[in-house]
Amino acid sequence: MKYFFVIFFLLATSEKSKSQSSAYAFYQLYQLDSIGKAQSIGRHFGELYYSFLLLVEKQLENADTATRRMVRHFEMVFAQFYIDACIAYKDHEQIQLPAWRAYFADTSLKSIQYKLLGTNAHLNGGLSEAIAGSYTPDEWREIKQKYYLFNSCLNDTYKQVFKEAINTNKRARLLNTFTLGLDKPLGNFYLYKWRKRQMRLTEYYFYGSPKYKKMLAKVTRKKDRLDKAVAVLL
Repeated sequence: MKYFFVIFFLLATSEKSKSQSSAYAFYQLYQLDSIGKAQSIGRHFGELYYSFLLLVEKQLENADTATRRMVRHFEMVFAQFYIDACIAYKDHEQIQLPAWRAYFADTSLKSIQYKLLGTNAHLNGGLSEAIAGSYTPDEWREIKQKYYLFNSCLNDTYKQVFKEAINTNKRARLLNTFTLGLDKPLGNFYLYKWRKRQMRLTEYYFYGSPKYKKMLAKVTRKKDRLDKAVAVLL
């Protein structure tokens, strides 16, 4: 919560030209902070997502105004998917975005399982749709050159999740021992592969490629299999 008050102070004392979208992005940080401290199962990924967005904000400190605007707009779109899912679950309503339903389907999982399910939903369950809903094709070509901002933050978050998995999950420790530690760089590779695949999927969407629907269906199938593996194997 202390980080939110720091952010809120910066927002309140910033120049008048700050956009309403920036203000709402900071409000979403507050929502994610609250979700991360609640008793609902949403807290596991909420805490992780909040930490991730703080890393993004730190990366944006030295970015130009246009980059901050476009990056925050994308994060607003995608964060709202998760926030809406948490609210629907709390209100005993159907979660509208199918990608997030697996996360809330079982209340008996371990923290690391929820974080992995959330990561899977975040990266494989609608990322290209969030990008397509955030930018025009011209804006996408521009922001794509700045995507390294997300990459570095995702890599730092991955290290955090991997450390927790090793420290708290026996099967994860056994896998780490069995592979002589190669599971960590392999996981990092898959993270990179997933991001690149979503970039390609976004390109297909923007330019009306007939490959889009076929590839989207393939990604959805892989996401579903991974959801089941996380729930059963860890």
